[in-house]
Amino acid sequence: MTTLRTPVEARAWLRRHGVTISKWARANGFKPAIVAALLAGRSQGNWGEAHHAAVALGLRSPPEEGEEHPLAGAPRAPGPASANGTRSAPMT
Repeated sequence: MTTLRTPVEARAWLRRHGVTISKWARANGFKPAIVAALLAGRSQGNWGEAHHAAVALGLRSPPEEGEEHPLAGAPRAPGPASANGTRSAPMT
């Protein structure tokens, strides 16, 4: 297991390499505001995109190799449809 960084250490890591928070976030497919919140300590990165960004920054551990995802096998929610199961045409 790798050593996790603190938000201060992750911010210093970016600074040492001359990379802004926004540039790192966009290059890794995250919203800059989410990454900034992680590095400022306003978010712990427990869920969703913040969690994925925290793992990428080294603030949180990734899931164990081979560990089943909590939603694997959960039924998918139905999308918007009419009563007969077909999608309606857009209103004009």
